[in-house]
Amino acid sequence: MRVRILGSGSSGNSLVLESGSRRLMIDAGFSGREIEKRLNLAGLDPTGLDALILTHEHSDHCRGAAVLARRYGLSLYATEGTLDKLGSALNGVVAHTLRSGSICDLADFQIEPFAIPHDAAEPVGLVIEDRVGNRLGLVADLGTCSRLAWGRLVDLDFLVIETNHDLEMLRSGPYPWHLKQRIAGRHGHLSNREAAQGLPELLSDRLRWIVPYHLSRTNNDPALVVEIISEVLSQAGSNAEVSVTHQVQSTPWLELTGVAGVAEVRRSDTAATPLRKIERPPSSTALSPE
Repeated sequence: MRVRILGSGSSGNSLVLESGSRRLMIDAGFSGREIEKRLNLAGLDPTGLDALILTHEHSDHCRGAAVLARRYGLSLYATEGTLDKLGSALNGVVAHTLRSGSICDLADFQIEPFAIPHDAAEPVGLVIEDRVGNRLGLVADLGTCSRLAWGRLVDLDFLVIETNHDLEMLRSGPYPWHLKQRIAGRHGHLSNREAAQGLPELLSDRLRWIVPYHLSRTNNDPALVVEIISEVLSQAGSNAEVSVTHQVQSTPWLELTGVAGVAEVRRSDTAATPLRKIERPPSSTALSPE
């Protein structure tokens, strides 16, 4: 299994997960053209994607989704609430529902969506397991370390976790007060310190990559994120590597080699339920939050 973050931040989020010959894209928060450019730089052909999964409807996670899905014949997967919010923007797209708490089989992966606290219609985090047992967990936008989410984000090889802002930078920064309240609220975005405080519960001997995600360009600093996360890992004696994400560029490929749970690091019991194809009614496209 390997992962490449095409870009992450308040203006766009997208990543590609690959195992063997199968590839999933999670979120498509840049324009279709920009995502094509970043895929090309990664040596990937968009026609080689098996599916596109959306975590929620905010534009920094879905901006290019409909264009890519129509252009390359990609099936799109999201919760009912997300699809309802996107509505007519998905005309011509083959859309399937994901159900929070129900594991589904998709392109040799098992996908487990779970509810997260964020101010979207029906947002989810994800745990994705490949056919040999490698596991990635992702929480892209969430306002607090909920017990439900933390109960799912265990026994992972990759952890992609939001570290949106430094609270003091947010408080003293240029945003209007109502936006600061929303970002710091329980249905807003996770701060560096909140992510770090919740991290020890998620550490295990098999965890090889921690990927701080969705960093604000205004209210955060990548060096500060790495320092805070690395301090937690050092105190816990964890050997996990940290690869911080950026808005304007991709990460290198973050790779696992070896068998699941006994992997080396390189850079470069719920039954499955069937997915249901649905027709979308017209609706308005969601706006970007931050």
